[in-house]
Amino acid sequence: MTPMSPVWGHVAGVFIILMLVTFIGIWIWAWRKRHQATFDRMARLPLEQDEQSDSDVDAKEDRP
Repeated sequence: MTPMSPVWGHVAGVFIILMLVTFIGIWIWAWRKRHQATFDRMARLPLEQDEQSDSDVDAKEDRP
């Protein structure tokens, strides 16, 4: 078995740091105040869709 090149350790370290910086950047972007309204609206979507589908079922039951 051949020994691993020391360069791969540095490449892996740089890759990990880039991924960490990317994660932190996305996390900061997501928690900005200007995105709160959008995320609140998206959080209510499943409830609104359930209400719409419930009303669709009620409308179908009322048909002869």
